[in-house]
Amino acid sequence: MSRIAVVGAGPAGCVATQRLVTAGHSVVLFEQGVGIDGSAAARSSASFSDALKETQLLDHSSFVTDVGDHALPYLRGRGVGGSSAVNAMAQTWGCPDDYNQWERAYGCTGWGWSSVRQEFQNLHMGSSRAVEAGRFSRAVVEAALRMGASEVQHGAGCGDGAGTVALSLVDGKRLDTFSAFVLPLLRDANTAALLEVRTECSVEAVLMEGGVAKGLVLGDGSEEQFDAVVMCAGAVWSPLLLLRSGLFGPAIGRNLQDHPSLSIIVQMAQSVEKTLPEVTSLVIASSAMGESNIHLLPVNATSNGSGMQFAQLVAAVTQVSSRGSVKEVDLRAELSLRSLTTDADAEAMRAAIILASDVLAPLKENGLVVECYVDNAGTRLHELLAHDQASMARFVQRQLGAYSHVSGTCAMGASESDHAAVSTSGAVFNTQRLWVADASVFPDIPRGATQLPTMMVASRIARGVAQQLS
Repeated sequence: MSRIAVVGAGPAGCVATQRLVTAGHSVVLFEQGVGIDGSAAARSSASFSDALKETQLLDHSSFVTDVGDHALPYLRGRGVGGSSAVNAMAQTWGCPDDYNQWERAYGCTGWGWSSVRQEFQNLHMGSSRAVEAGRFSRAVVEAALRMGASEVQHGAGCGDGAGTVALSLVDGKRLDTFSAFVLPLLRDANTAALLEVRTECSVEAVLMEGGVAKGLVLGDGSEEQFDAVVMCAGAVWSPLLLLRSGLFGPAIGRNLQDHPSLSIIVQMAQSVEKTLPEVTSLVIASSAMGESNIHLLPVNATSNGSGMQFAQLVAAVTQVSSRGSVKEVDLRAELSLRSLTTDADAEAMRAAIILASDVLAPLKENGLVVECYVDNAGTRLHELLAHDQASMARFVQRQLGAYSHVSGTCAMGASESDHAAVSTSGAVFNTQRLWVADASVFPDIPRGATQLPTMMVASRIARGVAQQLS
């Protein structure tokens, strides 16, 4: 039995911990954010907007710096469950060819669809559909269907169409990954003896000796010995903690990808439903630049407190070629997303915005929607569409995307290169007993919400770690 440190209690860390403990290893799970006391029940049932109001559940230490003259926050989950405790709960796998591309183009042998499909199925993350879609979501789906879209239920599959999306809901309440994967371990006497969860405990660096991970340096300056370290701090902080540890591989912190998106603010003419999940439905479409590479995500209406009612329609590009980077400056993570810096991405984004406008047009005609805006300054959607592709791309770059699917900053590959920071087993090149097992290892971002792909990656890597250390 080995004693293993898992850094980060988000979706990746929770799954990795479960796989390692059930394999018989002793695990200490470190989380910088808050624990479960007093907040787990509330968080499991809270809506997305309610969770966002609880600043203790959000990481405010990351900023996007390539959006003009000022930095904008890049928010992610903080505390046990990570982003699964505050996200919109959409559960999708991406497209089969996303993973075949990992194997075909990036040398990630064993990561093709035929291999990862079984791992997705092994996750057993509870999911269901919202009982009621909501007036705005239903209207968006109906408009897309009238335009010729197929009626589908989004989830494990990946294809064009409009309909409901699988959510991490059980009995109508949010299921975060800590509740799904770690709490059962703590409640079982046999596995509880192998697991320690330390919340509000920061990790400063990996303790390295001669290229071997010997433990961790903690935020209070103390050092603790471990037999192995598994980094699950996410695509922002996993690479930065490696850099703090004196590991300077050419791909660490580079090759950052995200799904560029524009939130269209929709002023509604009618009152809003108060008890619905914000996200219940999804429209997936293809553009001239790729198959199933556009998402339209309706976000059900909420009141702004002044009596006016607003919904959102998020237009996103999910197959991207633009790449950025992350670095640490004065203890903050600074992300350079470089979204839409390739012609293909910019053209796909324009297609997504035009499709969104076409879907919203009948909603304005029938009186459900009053007006559609693309920023807080009151710029209207039709005004943005009057600009050329380059101007639209610059505009979208100045608007912080709502998808928050950052990945790729410790990408996998067959050998160390400008693109690959870890091996296909998640092992950091030129080290021993140090692995990365989160979204940072994606060699290319999948066409879907990244929670389940992150959990899949963590599960496969953790299984390999458990076997190697046995």
